[in-house]
Amino acid sequence: MEKVAIINELYFKQEKTLSEIAQSINTSISYISKVLRNNEKYKVEKERRKQENLQQRRKKQKTIIYANRKNKTDIEYTNMKKEHEQASKELSKHSILGKDTLRKWCSSAYNYNEKKKRYEFDTSTLLKPADFPMHIGI
Repeated sequence: MEKVAIINELYFKQEKTLSEIAQSINTSISYISKVLRNNEKYKVEKERRKQENLQQRRKKQKTIIYANRKNKTDIEYTNMKKEHEQASKELSKHSILGKDTLRKWCSSAYNYNEKKKRYEFDTSTLLKPADFPMHIGI
């Protein structure tokens, strides 16, 4: 078979790309493109492949967008659930607590100070109730 027939066979029947054809018959992509442009079916086939690739790209994009949306929702829900559990722990205790127990129940309110080796109430983001200690030593 001559090169033109081989190129037409690979492109139209086996649906190979120009670069794949160029590698298999050891010629340049521009030569293959030149040969294919002489075929009247080339424009129709090229347009069909373009539309097919566009549809595949859109499907992939949709899948990625939905997956990201689902992951974001799951992470937000998990974080909200943890915060809710922490708040319910902090608010559900009615009896008097020791300082250490209070710190454990209200772990989001106390931050550890390395220099002073104690837990201190976080007044920058929270309002301290009157019955909470300002700091708890270890």
